[in-house]
Amino acid sequence: MTDRRTFLASAAGLFLTGSAMGALGHNPTRQKSDTLDLNALMQPIQPRSILRDPDWFIWGGGMVRTADGVCHMLFARWPRKEGFNAWVTHSEIAHATSNDPLGSWTVTGSIFERRPGFWDADNLHNPLIQEFDGKYYLYYSGNFGPRNGTKDGWWIHRNNQRLGVAVADHPAGPWKRFDKPLLDRTPGSFDGLLVNSPTVARSRAGQYVMVYKGVSEGPMPFGGKVRMGLATATNPLGPWKKENITLFDHPTEPFPTDDNFIWYQPTGNGEGRFYAIVKDYRGFYTKQARPGSVEKESLVLFTSETGRDWTLAAHPFVSDFHLRWANGSVSDRLHRLDQPQVWLENGKPSVLFLAVKAKDDADDSDISYNIQIKLKS
Repeated sequence: MTDRRTFLASAAGLFLTGSAMGALGHNPTRQKSDTLDLNALMQPIQPRSILRDPDWFIWGGGMVRTADGVCHMLFARWPRKEGFNAWVTHSEIAHATSNDPLGSWTVTGSIFERRPGFWDADNLHNPLIQEFDGKYYLYYSGNFGPRNGTKDGWWIHRNNQRLGVAVADHPAGPWKRFDKPLLDRTPGSFDGLLVNSPTVARSRAGQYVMVYKGVSEGPMPFGGKVRMGLATATNPLGPWKKENITLFDHPTEPFPTDDNFIWYQPTGNGEGRFYAIVKDYRGFYTKQARPGSVEKESLVLFTSETGRDWTLAAHPFVSDFHLRWANGSVSDRLHRLDQPQVWLENGKPSVLFLAVKAKDDADDSDISYNIQIKLKS
C-alpha cells in the first residue's frame, strides 16, 4: 500500500517540469547517487557571518575566491531611507571582500554607475557571480523607469525587468556590460511580461543551464502567473535558448515557488547531477520535505541529472524560516529567508548564503541583511 507521503511526492513529480515524469523514489541508480542532505550539514551561524549596514537594505549575494585566497562577494543593496520596497527602483550591486567565506566582510562600494537610456539604466538586482575558465561572469536583473517614488513608477520598474550579464578578468572589476539584455521576455509565453532572478551552472560536459523567473501577461499591473523557466547555452555569454518549459510548478497555484539557486555537483566516476535550492513559497512541497510542518514556507532541495527534469531530492528539507546561532539561541520565525546561494569548495557545498528580513516588507523598522552558514564537510 502506498503511504500518503509517497503518493504526494509521486503526484508532485507531474508538475516539476513541463513534461510528465515518473514517480519519485523509483529509480535505484538516481537514489544511490543522490545523497546530499543540506539540512544535516548546516552549522550554527557565527556572529561574524553577517553582512549588515544600518544605512542600507542588503539582499542576495554570493562569492568567488581568487587564487590569492581573497573572497569576493557581490550583493544587492539600496538606501534604507528609500524603504524596503525600493528594491525594484533603487537597488545597486556592490562588492565586499574577506579572507574567510564566513566573514567578516569589508564593503568596497558599488561596481556599476547608472547609465541612462539602457535596459538596466536605473536598477540592478539579483546578482550571481560565477567563474568559468578564468573569467568572471555576473548575471543580474536590470530595469529602468521613473525614480520619483510614485506607485505607477514602482510597477513600471518591476515590469521592465530583464536579465543581463557582465564579464571581468577579476571579481573586483572593471566589469564590461552589454547594451542589450542577455535574456528578454517572450510575448505570449509564461515569461511574456518580465524575466528576472537568473541562476546559472555548468555541467561536466560543458553545457550551461540557466533557471530564471518569468511572469506572464495578465491583469495589470501585476500581470499573470509567476513561473520558473529554463534556458541552455554552450557559452556563458550565450546565445541562450529558452527550453519552453516551466520548473518547480503547480497546476493551479499562481505563484508556487520563488528564489532558487542551481549548481552542478560531481558524484564520482565521471558523473554528476544538478541541485537546486528552491523557496517553497506556498507550502506545496513543504509537507513532503518535512511531514507535519505547520509552517507554510521552507527551503527545499530538488535534483536533476540533466538540468531539465527535476524531482525532489532524496533529502528535500533544507531549512525552515528560523536562524540558529552559535550561542544556542533560535530566532523567531522570519518573514523572509530568500535568495539562497551556495559556495562550492572542491566541488562540494561549503557555505550557504541567504538574505534575511525578520519583519513584514512594509515594516522598515528592521533592516535586511545577508548571512553565511557553514556546511559541514
